[in-house]
Amino acid sequence: MNSNKFIEIKHLIVSSSVDYTTDYICLELKRRGVHYLRINRDKFKEYEIWFSLDEEMLNVLIEKKHYLISKNIDSVYFRAPVFLRSHKTYTVQEQLYRSQWSAFIRNLVLFKKARWINNPVAVYGAENKLYQLDVAKKVGLDVPRSYVTNVVPYTIESGKRYVIKSLDTALFYAGDREMFTYTTIVKGDEMRELSLSDAPVIIQEYLKNKVDLRVTVVGKKIFSVKILKKGMGIEEDWRKTPKEELSYIPICLPEYVEQKILRLMNELKLVFGGIDLAYSDGKYYFIEVNPTGEWGWLLNTAKIPVDKAIVDYMEGQYE
Repeated sequence: MNSNKFIEIKHLIVSSSVDYTTDYICLELKRRGVHYLRINRDKFKEYEIWFSLDEEMLNVLIEKKHYLISKNIDSVYFRAPVFLRSHKTYTVQEQLYRSQWSAFIRNLVLFKKARWINNPVAVYGAENKLYQLDVAKKVGLDVPRSYVTNVVPYTIESGKRYVIKSLDTALFYAGDREMFTYTTIVKGDEMRELSLSDAPVIIQEYLKNKVDLRVTVVGKKIFSVKILKKGMGIEEDWRKTPKEELSYIPICLPEYVEQKILRLMNELKLVFGGIDLAYSDGKYYFIEVNPTGEWGWLLNTAKIPVDKAIVDYMEGQYE
């Protein structure tokens, strides 16, 4: 084939067609005049894709345009490293599609020289909540007293309040209804009335008078906001509060906290992460890190240029 018909790509984006957060990255790349290719996991049937092991080249044909991606590609923005967790019932054909394309996505790790945001190997490890908490303690971050269990620990005190949440993203379906579990606050005596035997959960100590913080890390850049409702901290899971009632205020974390966060990211081998902290009684408690966390809402609500920081990293402007 005539090589003039090929479009060589230096920046690859893996996402889904309905992910508006990825749209911001594409818009910023276009604004800079940077060539990129976006492939969406829900559109693979519309593409022609083949990888040549001998040529070490990924070929993608989309709408009669032939894209070439060599193993020397500059960057891969991996917005959707796995298919969304779901417990819907799928046909055999749908199961085949999801399982085999998921395997294809995992195999993109062969682009070893690329600047990854994030490498899927690191993502699969970092998504494990207990592992996150252990690493956070290792680097010196404060972590709430935590249990992963399907029973009520004997150390639970009846009069105290505790936080219960799922060990992994809990998204379920009952017919056409979609259900999602949030963090819940319960008293020790109430917890003893619950049945936990079916599945493990995370139980953590309750943090009094907490203020939720979202810390977005891109390379060594850290963007932090505090999340308030009517100027005050939110006792329960802030995600249950209507968005119009929330405010996101940019803040600067103490340098010692930022250094520990960077150590955490380094240990988890993550370039990007959406980190939840809770500020309580003068301490910054680590809650969790999401390697593929949402950040688009920060552009408009807090004027934080996460999109520019990500594209800067993709272009190699900093590490």
